[in-house]
Amino acid sequence: MSELIVDLDGRGVVVTAAGGSIGSACALALARCGAALALNDIDPDALERTVDRVREMGGRAVALPGDVSDYATVQRLGAQAIDALGNVFGLVNIAGAAMPKPILEMTPAEWTRTLDVNVTSLFNWAHALLPHMLASEHGGRIVNNSSISGKQGGDENSVSRGAYAAAKAGVLGFTRGLAREAAPKVTVNAICPGLVLNPRTTELYRARPQMIDRYPLARPGVGADIAKAVIYFMAADWVTGEVTDVNGGYFID
Repeated sequence: MSELIVDLDGRGVVVTAAGGSIGSACALALARCGAALALNDIDPDALERTVDRVREMGGRAVALPGDVSDYATVQRLGAQAIDALGNVFGLVNIAGAAMPKPILEMTPAEWTRTLDVNVTSLFNWAHALLPHMLASEHGGRIVNNSSISGKQGGDENSVSRGAYAAAKAGVLGFTRGLAREAAPKVTVNAICPGLVLNPRTTELYRARPQMIDRYPLARPGVGADIAKAVIYFMAADWVTGEVTDVNGGYFID
């Protein structure tokens, strides 16, 4: 796949869920653009692997392990990111939690956890980093990861159903609302991926290979597909409140 490169030399960027397939691809793409990275994941081992990969390619990265759904934790991590990088220009919210259970089979704790990881985490990071971005002469960029489920409600071909759809729809509302509040210094945009391969979705795809028939571009996505959209939003300075589908044509609106 061809690369999309913009000049982020000296710009600090925080990426959550950086140990996963999408987050690690975003981290590597941002590093190739010259960004200095503060990388977060709840899994410290997966996080260190991504940090090592960035450093091996000559990039700069620090590890910030922790749970994005916890407000106090994110306040601490945000302060550490600003201190370590000197500035934070970008925030890429990839962290999310799947929920394959139907709503009537979920416990209240599972419902709350789904919302906390997918939506409340965005609030937590906005409180931690947005004041710094607004005070900076360079402003900033926030990119939130939603899902096509947030538009069409999820289905049997998805790794998640109604609760996840509700949470990811919340990401879209939060993105649009924060875009208005953060303007004109900071842009806030969102991405809606379709099926992106990772260990969990690869198993689903192998069990149901016919699901790709609903994708006009005839293949599942990979982390690099999402990373390209992130790089675009890092460059775009007259786009805010936008929701971009990156789903191989599975859902077109």
